[in-house]
Amino acid sequence: MRSRDEVWDRIQTLLVVEFQRRVTEASRRLPVLCVHNRRQPLDVHREVHGEDNNGYNRLDRKHLPQVDPIGLCMFGAEDPETWPGDICDEPIDAQRCPKFEPRLSKEVLLTEFREQITDAHWLMENMPEIDALLWVLDDTAANLHLPWWLRLWYRFFRLRTEPVQPRLLEVFAEEVDGGVRSP
Repeated sequence: MRSRDEVWDRIQTLLVVEFQRRVTEASRRLPVLCVHNRRQPLDVHREVHGEDNNGYNRLDRKHLPQVDPIGLCMFGAEDPETWPGDICDEPIDAQRCPKFEPRLSKEVLLTEFREQITDAHWLMENMPEIDALLWVLDDTAANLHLPWWLRLWYRFFRLRTEPVQPRLLEVFAEEVDGGVRSP
């Protein structure tokens, strides 16, 4: 039989692993993790008010019953005259984008995690092992918190997103020029 301290150590380990997974996920360069990305549903209506819809973008709806939204970059969309209307739907789009800004700040990430782990219902659905260990200890989710060393580390830690990937033409130009760019 495990001691109470060993069970708490296991709970703390599971919390640290989950929190580190979230930090890693938040630092990824994906379209849905950018503040400028907007998911826009595609136009699937063949007719609008009895007239042909020129913006219809599906040939056969029965083969594609579920319409996935497309990702649009809304950077600069305040002025429709100058907005480029860029599509940012694939991971490579975000990985090459110099305007990428993460949707989650480290404060939001930490606050969201703290709220979730103290919610018994959320804990039961999303982290059942911790819920079971709390049941064994006859304790509540309200007493859960990240270890002090992780909170201290996170205070000084800067959430860094993945670096921008160079465009293929830029890499090719560097190889051709021998690393020297002409003005």
